[in-house]
Amino acid sequence: MVRVGRWDIYSQVLALITLLLLLDNSCVCFCRNSTSICIKQEREALLQLRQSLLDRYGLLSSWKGEDCCNWKGITCDNGHVIKLQLVRHTVRDTNGSIVSPTEQKFSMSGELNSSLLYLRCLTYLDLSGIYFEHGRIPKFLGSMKQLRHLDLSLGNFHGTVPQQLGNLTELQVLHLHDDDGDLVIDDIQWVSYLRSLNYLDISGLKIARARDLMQVISTLPSLSHLGISACGLHNFHLSSIHLGNSTSLVHLQSLDLSRNRLGGPIPNDFPGLVHLQYLDLSYNFLKGTITNVISQNMTSLQHLDLSWNSLDSSIPVWFDKFTRLVDVNLEGNHFLSIEGGLFSFLKNKKDLKSLRLGYNLIGDDISMSQGISSGFIENNLESLILHSNSFRGALPNWLVHFTLLRILWLGYNNFSGPIPEIIGALPKLVTVDLSYNQLNGTIPSSLGQLRALQDLRLYHNHLSGTIPDSLGELSRLSVLYLFSNSLGGAISETHFSNMSKLKYLDISNNDNLTFKAEHSWIPPFQLKFVQMDSCIFGSTFPQWMQTQVEVDDISLFNASISGALPKWLGNMTFSQFNLSFNQITGLLPNISSDCAILDLSQNSISGPLPAHIGEMYLDTLYLNDNHFNGTIPSSLCDMSELSDLNLGGNELSGSIPNCWKGSKLSHLTLSFNKLSGVIPSSIGSLYQLSTLHLNGNRLNGKLPPALGNCTSLVILDLGENNFFGSIPTWFSESFLLLMILRLRENSFTGSIPPQLCSLSGLQILDMAVNNFNGTIPCCLGYISGMRNFNQDNLSHLDWHREHVVEIMKGRYNEYTKTTLQLVVNLDLSSNNLIGPIPEELTFLVGLHGLNLSHNLLFGDIPIGIGDIKSLESLDLSNNHLSGTIPESISALTSLSHLNLSHNNFMGQIPKGNQIQTLDDPSIYADNPLLCGDLLIRKCPSPEPPQAPNISHPEDTREEAKSKLLFYLVVMLGFAIGFWGFFGVLHFKKDRRHAYFSFVDQAIDKAYVVIMVKVAKLKRLRQPSST
Repeated sequence: MVRVGRWDIYSQVLALITLLLLLDNSCVCFCRNSTSICIKQEREALLQLRQSLLDRYGLLSSWKGEDCCNWKGITCDNGHVIKLQLVRHTVRDTNGSIVSPTEQKFSMSGELNSSLLYLRCLTYLDLSGIYFEHGRIPKFLGSMKQLRHLDLSLGNFHGTVPQQLGNLTELQVLHLHDDDGDLVIDDIQWVSYLRSLNYLDISGLKIARARDLMQVISTLPSLSHLGISACGLHNFHLSSIHLGNSTSLVHLQSLDLSRNRLGGPIPNDFPGLVHLQYLDLSYNFLKGTITNVISQNMTSLQHLDLSWNSLDSSIPVWFDKFTRLVDVNLEGNHFLSIEGGLFSFLKNKKDLKSLRLGYNLIGDDISMSQGISSGFIENNLESLILHSNSFRGALPNWLVHFTLLRILWLGYNNFSGPIPEIIGALPKLVTVDLSYNQLNGTIPSSLGQLRALQDLRLYHNHLSGTIPDSLGELSRLSVLYLFSNSLGGAISETHFSNMSKLKYLDISNNDNLTFKAEHSWIPPFQLKFVQMDSCIFGSTFPQWMQTQVEVDDISLFNASISGALPKWLGNMTFSQFNLSFNQITGLLPNISSDCAILDLSQNSISGPLPAHIGEMYLDTLYLNDNHFNGTIPSSLCDMSELSDLNLGGNELSGSIPNCWKGSKLSHLTLSFNKLSGVIPSSIGSLYQLSTLHLNGNRLNGKLPPALGNCTSLVILDLGENNFFGSIPTWFSESFLLLMILRLRENSFTGSIPPQLCSLSGLQILDMAVNNFNGTIPCCLGYISGMRNFNQDNLSHLDWHREHVVEIMKGRYNEYTKTTLQLVVNLDLSSNNLIGPIPEELTFLVGLHGLNLSHNLLFGDIPIGIGDIKSLESLDLSNNHLSGTIPESISALTSLSHLNLSHNNFMGQIPKGNQIQTLDDPSIYADNPLLCGDLLIRKCPSPEPPQAPNISHPEDTREEAKSKLLFYLVVMLGFAIGFWGFFGVLHFKKDRRHAYFSFVDQAIDKAYVVIMVKVAKLKRLRQPSST
């Protein structure tokens, strides 16, 4: 009995110890009247966590007091903390909408504190969006085995995910989504231990052994959500995944494989995922038809995203089976059509809320509907995005059935016809984009009924008529873009009467659209952006603009504004201001110091430039083509942010300031002023300078060596000045990017340096009207920019504001914008060049203009001149060229200007093709040996043309035999004749004597006759006796 009692005692003690151990690791509470006040140890643990975090938005401000169960983000059960969820700071955009979670990162920062281990009942831990400063995920988290939910997403962790997380065998949700790409899973095997997982998101993590990924994931029997987006699966094609064969994944409802490099196609076993509701394969390299990607059996799909792949062909008609679809995104593919039409696609999908088909090649006419339109009565479509396709035909009237539509994007298509009035019957529309189509007619007044409308874009169409007054009723409208149409009439205060929310207004570039407003008008809106280019104001700068204190961008280009600018402009805070091409007069007033882009070009503003102009923080300053006078203020050199300065076309005088610093200046234009002096050496400190226009001034001196420091130059225009000296040899080393070099009308001397041939990108080389001598370097024919002109090889330069004047086709031509970057011209005229024209110049097959006139050149025109097929203008006049005009010149089918006058050409003028249309006789004037139909001197009638004798190998052999036979016969005939005559004389003595006697008698008779004649002539020459 005693022994039995002792055994019972031992058993009870052992059970008690076991129970204590269990209680130590559990959160079971046996108290009948348990309190909800949190345990002190856990409260202290939370406070330690708070101390390790930087709470910049005060999200943990409620973490004070004794009861941590009342703290924000804390949930307790019987005094134990079971849930810790640190709520992010809510971020809203400028329209008040909540920004997506991925853009709300870093509400707090710091590091994870091991005090979390004292929260022994914690099952839910959400620390997403905290900036953990590139720290590592702590291994101690693997000891919190009671966790069911762990979210460390968007935490800016780096390094390797600890394998200790595999100890969390009760885990149901694991969210490690990372956008920075610094987290790595070196061995995915530890995930296989988490057999309770139903939610796994490791998007953005680098997976070292990617081919083991699906084998491991297939061991998770309860998985319903799988996110492996942007995991760097470069060569991990879907054909190796075999998702459909995995019986453990047959219940998968959500699959995200986006932003990888999956090439597909998806295998036939993929249709096994018949329970999928969410499928995202966007931003991959999938190609072929949709049939290669998804199965017809996936009828449970609600969200489908196949955007930004290379899928082609058509959208199949069997999509009608997917009646549960809520959100479909097929943007950014190569689809050509929708089988059955868009009407059929939408008709049976009553749950569909969003359809995105933008950026495809669909060219269907969706104006017609197949079937009964009554099927649209019950629908939930809120967003229809079809922009950037080739849809054609009229806008469909069946849109009237989509009464819940909020977003309608049909821009950048080929829709035609009028905007239907029924659009006003869609009361929930928030955004309407019909831009870049071929719509015509008037703007329907029914648009004024869309009281929820916030964004209206009708630009780049053919709309005409007036802007309806009803638009003034759109009280929620924030964006109104009507530019680039043919709208006319007047726009007044009525059109804006209730637009109190309007922020962005652009009605530029219409047809005589006039803006009329009372001088005292105070608009109901506060604009941030206003462009009214080419609107007719017909008055001074509008007074109502003074009320727009929030405006950032003002553009009233070509708006018929006259008079002086108001002084109150200096009180405004805009960053962009464009009043170019108006009739503004007076002095330049103070402009907002916040202004970054100021364009007052093409006006009549006069007076000196303000000395304090350098105090502005401008990036772009255009004051060209006005009447500014005086000197250039040195304060311009202090504008450290200035990148583009244009003071050309004014009356500025004096020298260029020698104060330039290593600023960001990349475009400097001082052309067509009255500037004198030399190029300052400080200009060499402008290392980023890509265009320099100093032409049309009175500058002189030699080119400073410091200019060679401007190694980024693409355009160098020094024409129409008084520079002298030779061309520096350092051009070839410093200006490797140069495309346009103008040295025209200066006093440069010496020969053309061969080093210029190293400027391989040159497209315009103009050295005309100087004093260059010597020969034309043959190597000019190897400048690749003039040989292999290719628009794809153009410089990164923004050509929009560039301006160059070139003489081509016998007249001055102004080249700007796109035209300038396409011109290829070589002009060496009006110098003292000698020698022949190098044959190598005919290698420049990209030339549009070639001018070598007014030199001392001699020799022939190169025979290969006809190879320059793109040549439009050729001037070789006023030289000493000779020879015939080569027939190949008639191959210049683009030639529209030709001058060969004042040379020594001879022979006939070529005929045929384009040269036949150049019928001005002055083209060939002062070439006395030339003949042709255009000249007084006609050419003799040519012999009838003979068929060319084309030799073939067989004919050549026969001809050789004939020649040999001919020579043999001649030689034989000569031998027979010679020996037949002299042989008889040799062998017949009597005949020999008779022959020679006959010869002697003939000689004597001839002698007597000659002497008698001579005697008579002598008697006739003697003078008669007197």
